[in-house]
Amino acid sequence: MKEPSPARKRTLALHSRAIRFSTDVNRLYPKHEMSYPSEVVWKQLVRCADSASGNLIEAGNGSSDADFLNKMRLALREAKESKACLTKTVQTPLENAPLVARHNLEDEADQLCAIFSKIITNMSMRIAEEEQARRRKKTV
Repeated sequence: MKEPSPARKRTLALHSRAIRFSTDVNRLYPKHEMSYPSEVVWKQLVRCADSASGNLIEAGNGSSDADFLNKMRLALREAKESKACLTKTVQTPLENAPLVARHNLEDEADQLCAIFSKIITNMSMRIAEEEQARRRKKTV
């Protein structure tokens, strides 16, 4: 089997990191009965953490650059929502707040947001540059 390119290795490492984030959230989900606020926030956290990793992986299967960007924007939105839920969990504090803090999940969500945002920015700039080059080519 052919060795993946460095770019592909980075992509796979990011996929793995996002899935690890999602599984860490799932693992820390309280196993006992919770207060209503904890239940609401934790259920939403599980949904958005899973969605962030799922949309990231789906972005790689996008049918076009626009589809890729759309899925990356969804992944970013879900990662930001994960960060908000984690912040609520720690600041309130809700169930398993000490575990969330100990596992640095807020920081990991923040880092994923920064990475996703940079990917979106770089791809948007690349698309704009390609469009400009096409326009220049037409006028020459």
